[in-house]
Amino acid sequence: MNIFFIDTNKYLIDREILSSFADRKFLSEEREQQHCYGRFLVKTAAKEFFGIVNPEIEIVNKKPRFIKSDLQFSISHSENIVVAAFDENPIGADIEFMKERNFKELFARYNYKGDNISRELFYQFWTEYEAVIKLQGTPKTKITIPFQVNFMLTVAGNFSTDYKIFELKQDGFSCV
Repeated sequence: MNIFFIDTNKYLIDREILSSFADRKFLSEEREQQHCYGRFLVKTAAKEFFGIVNPEIEIVNKKPRFIKSDLQFSISHSENIVVAAFDENPIGADIEFMKERNFKELFARYNYKGDNISRELFYQFWTEYEAVIKLQGTPKTKITIPFQVNFMLTVAGNFSTDYKIFELKQDGFSCV
């Protein structure tokens, strides 16, 4: 399994080029920009890392997939980070910026009875929950890790626990 990400504060794309990755309308410009960065990241990784010549994407059962490849992927974004996880098997990924909230109240909504209420525990729970929804199935494997500064990332699916993380920078991909 491989994870790719872009920090949109560092990797700047011309607005016109970025908008060419839009395939639907959004209510906010920020959501459209995140969506376009996600599509850009997926298509760039597909071409440069996996050798997919035509990484055209279609939506099947509310999940994006390549038309001409069986490679699976999942996209997530939060704040300035856009992530895409790839594997041969179905996969779901979620990333969240760990902002301060009323975690006791949030855990109460999910009937959590434990005493250990923390920001990290909530975001571990939440990203796992969202990644499984995106997977659209029952995972055999889940990886949940603190990511960059103040982010939590979960990838769920049926993959080995070996993974690599690559950042897309202006001069290409680099393993982190």
